[in-house]
Amino acid sequence: MNARWWSQPFAPEGSAAAEGIIKQLGRPALDPLTVLVREAAQNSWDARLPEGEVHFRIDVRVLGDDASTWRELLLPGPSGESKVDLGPLLLPETVVLVVSDRNTRGLGGPLRAGERARESDTPDFVQFLRNVGEPSDHRFGGGTYGFGKGIFYRLSRAGAILVDTHSFATGGPQARRLMGAALGHSWYLGERRFTGRHWWGVVADDDVPDPILSAEADTVSRALGLPGFDNQGTGTDIVVLAADLGAVGSASEARERTPAEAVNFIASSILWNLWPKMVPDEQGRRMRFVVSVNGSDIPVPEPHTFDELAPFVEALLEIRAGVGADFSRTVPPRQGGTFAMALGAADSTSTRLLIKAAQPFEGPSHHVARMRVAELVVDYLAGPPHPDARLAYGAVFKASEDADTLFASAEPPTHDDWISKGLTGTARGVVQGARTFVQRQLDERLGLGPQTGGSGGHGLGQLSAMLAGIVPARSSERPEEPGDDSTVRDSGSGATGRSRPTGGLGGGNGSGGTAPRRGGKPRLQGSPVLRVHQGRPYLVATVKVPAAEIERFVAADVEVVVEGGGRESEPPLGAAVPQILQWQSASGVLEPGRIVRIPAGPESNWYVYGTHVPDAVVRFRVSQVGSDAG
Repeated sequence: MNARWWSQPFAPEGSAAAEGIIKQLGRPALDPLTVLVREAAQNSWDARLPEGEVHFRIDVRVLGDDASTWRELLLPGPSGESKVDLGPLLLPETVVLVVSDRNTRGLGGPLRAGERARESDTPDFVQFLRNVGEPSDHRFGGGTYGFGKGIFYRLSRAGAILVDTHSFATGGPQARRLMGAALGHSWYLGERRFTGRHWWGVVADDDVPDPILSAEADTVSRALGLPGFDNQGTGTDIVVLAADLGAVGSASEARERTPAEAVNFIASSILWNLWPKMVPDEQGRRMRFVVSVNGSDIPVPEPHTFDELAPFVEALLEIRAGVGADFSRTVPPRQGGTFAMALGAADSTSTRLLIKAAQPFEGPSHHVARMRVAELVVDYLAGPPHPDARLAYGAVFKASEDADTLFASAEPPTHDDWISKGLTGTARGVVQGARTFVQRQLDERLGLGPQTGGSGGHGLGQLSAMLAGIVPARSSERPEEPGDDSTVRDSGSGATGRSRPTGGLGGGNGSGGTAPRRGGKPRLQGSPVLRVHQGRPYLVATVKVPAAEIERFVAADVEVVVEGGGRESEPPLGAAVPQILQWQSASGVLEPGRIVRIPAGPESNWYVYGTHVPDAVVRFRVSQVGSDAG
């Protein structure tokens, strides 16, 4: 094989220096591994095929015994004056990182940058490996000018990558292509200046490097131990040579991440940044993610299985279902995006490393995941914490198709913010207006605006926050959550306008914890507790049922308590009214409705479930309404 490294000289009319290409990525605030996850998955999604799921994986491996093969194929490297020094880096302990996608179209199109792509092709190969700064040709794609590909080079200690791709052949060049590329520093050989850009491949007669093609590409790929393409599947593998996995620990005690630590961090970054792509859309399109360390696969779990991500998933599903709140404008684009929010429990934060490793914020969620039409998370915009300290929330704002390009114009090269500074005209108005719209939505749903009918009053959410300190903590006994079909949906707006006593949840009839005697009446024990299941809050009261030799029927009621301790006889117009959902025995038997049949037997604990009413104090009552004795 006659593949070798080729260094690019400056053209007389000028060329792009390697230093400038690397710097176009800027200095992201995100961890470089997170930037890699975001950029690579964005490229893969843009290249998806019309049918089926996109399979995306990241492998971290140590070369080990394969190091000699890598040295044989890739050395000698580029001139050392360019500071792309592969020799000292291709060792048994060297780490390589391989990013793969399948069921994508691969990097097809022309081999040379000056050639025009056929009408049925897109020039993906030259856009990724040769050109810099081309506009995206994917409608509603995640990327803009492709600067994010610089992260692959930046993560390499040598600034070098390999690309193995298989694309559909449409009568043009071979579908299988393997090529290397490196970015170093501009340098001189005598009086001749070089850009610092290098390619590894077959150098043609006109002194231009081309990729290794077809069967030879497959042979080299197998020798290097790359994933390859079975059954003629299409996609791309991008290999980061001598990968820098980053550091862990404080500045004074920092150390390099191990491959296992890096894989955990990558999986966490996938969950936080790419969870929308894991939720199938209306056509069933989605991405499947796997991470691997030294050949051991670790599938990335579904996002709804994590309490921290479940509210965000629910909010996105509401937007997809068309039930979110629209960001409406009086001038085009008339509709700028859609907002939805769902609740979660503040104390349900996970200790699982897959969540904690790359979590983009501290503590319980009070954030809005902002995204464009491609549904790749741009960032998590912090909102006010929920006034009830027991609750968290996750919200989503998704740009509309008409406004998508305007939001894209506000993004830096790493696509991790919407920055209105520097924008003008409609773009500035849309981006700034969207932020104001999101803040207004949060204030309304959390009850943080001024009270209706008055001025200068405190928001109901502020009063709720004061009451939250009086609400008892959760019971040590933890009944199971109600079934999905028993949960009553709650908007969580907090705008009921009710007056309330200075307490949280009323205990109701017989609360106080004294055990009833044989033959006595059922009594509430302690105070009701607030639980959250699948983003929806509800109340649970514990009922102690005394022993009896006869079957009994017990009813539960829940009511709103008004100032002075009385029962609300008529709710305000449009206000939510609490309802009983179901009963559950200590053994897990479920009984829907407000009345439960208690069989004869010893003393027992039962749990009664009621709907949550924002900004209202509620009281449970229980009573025996019948028995088989009449």
